[in-house]
Amino acid sequence: MQGYGPPPGYVTSGANIRIDPILNIALAPWWKRLIAILIDGVILGLAGFIIFLSIAAAVAGHTATTTNNQSATAGSVLGAYFGLMVIGSIPGAIYYAIMNGSRRGQTVGKMALGIAVRDARTGGPIGFWRALGRNLITVVFRILVFIPYILDSLAPLWDARRQAWHDKVVHSVVVDLKP
Repeated sequence: MQGYGPPPGYVTSGANIRIDPILNIALAPWWKRLIAILIDGVILGLAGFIIFLSIAAAVAGHTATTTNNQSATAGSVLGAYFGLMVIGSIPGAIYYAIMNGSRRGQTVGKMALGIAVRDARTGGPIGFWRALGRNLITVVFRILVFIPYILDSLAPLWDARRQAWHDKVVHSVVVDLKP
């Protein structure tokens, strides 16, 4: 005779499943977050590549029409790098804000892995502006100094609620919808 399964909140398998003490929902393991980021990165890579090609073509066109033969200084190269990083981050910021801020709280990568971003206090969606802030924090870490970005990405490994620093700032958690 087949039963109806375990009651809500009861976890049947997996020693690595961690239940959030406030929401009483399974938290997403770090590896699922990583794979979701990789999937989303492939999707966003195409948009970033198109933007990069557009800027490179514009710069090449501008350089071809300029008669001034000044060599690039370290400051101009650094400025171009930061400019490209900021402009290249715009599609990702919009993508993550729309997708993570939606009612589902999932990007394409999160949908594939069965995880979602939720409000850390209520379990509900975080909305567009909090999702945008959540992403922009990682952009700042990535552009200014890469070490904080790495530490932010690894923080769920040792945090009790598996929160990265950007999750803590906007009061979000990433939950596992398929533990």
